[in-house]
Amino acid sequence: MKRLLVGVDGSTGSESALRWAVQISQQTGAGIVAVHAYQRPFIEMTRGRHDRLVEERTTFLEGEWIRPSVDAGVAVETRLIEGDQRDVITSLTGNGSVDLAVLGRSGRGGEPGMAHLGSVVEHAAHHTRCPLAVIPSNVSLPVRLIAIGLDGSAESATAVDWCAHFAADVGASVIALSVDEPVLEWTPSWDDQNWRRTVEHDLEAMVAPIRSHGVHVEVVAVRDFRPADGLLDVAAARGADLLVIGTRGAGGFSGLRVGGVAMKVLHKASLPLVLVPPPETS
Repeated sequence: MKRLLVGVDGSTGSESALRWAVQISQQTGAGIVAVHAYQRPFIEMTRGRHDRLVEERTTFLEGEWIRPSVDAGVAVETRLIEGDQRDVITSLTGNGSVDLAVLGRSGRGGEPGMAHLGSVVEHAAHHTRCPLAVIPSNVSLPVRLIAIGLDGSAESATAVDWCAHFAADVGASVIALSVDEPVLEWTPSWDDQNWRRTVEHDLEAMVAPIRSHGVHVEVVAVRDFRPADGLLDVAAARGADLLVIGTRGAGGFSGLRVGGVAMKVLHKASLPLVLVPPPETS
């Protein structure tokens, strides 16, 4: 991992996102780009008033907003860009120069250009072309244990590949989770055909790329009618510091790539979440 993109706006959400990114930077050596997008409060603005707006935002961005990062010894590049935060974040993740975008779960949603769940975060979840980390205000540091949700899909395989490199870089262990609810379970737990044994056997094959990086992995099969709740409950019960899930390829007129389970996890998660999109296809 070489470059982290962090959306900042002075909110507690963006402070948590930046603090989390600083920890990852210290563990991996990745550089940080702190981005603040602003919009003009009025369509018609004099040149002088616009210049004062830019000067004010620059002072906040390069001063108090990133000061904790600088004090921590991390070099941070700042970018002040006019435009809608949703469009700015999406465009900056589209050229392959960003390895991970980091946003806080909440921000100053009442102000133009500010990040908050339901706007910037949801848009980024559907449209960013690099993995997206969504960080709550009560973030736990450092990342020692990662939970990853797997279902055997191609999207899961992409998430496994990302998780393998990330876990190795930060020195974390991994719990691989599969959530399902068999209609009927006729076989005893010790039988090779038992549902849980079958799923855990499949999980072992899925996580081989993670183990190949020297990362300790535990596989867990969970029975739950609600996959999103199952993932979150087990991750919380095991004390995971991060949850990783894959998203599907963009489809339909809207190009949305986050399905129902991922969207529920996104809205309910109280721990840091990384959404890993599928590779770009030509």
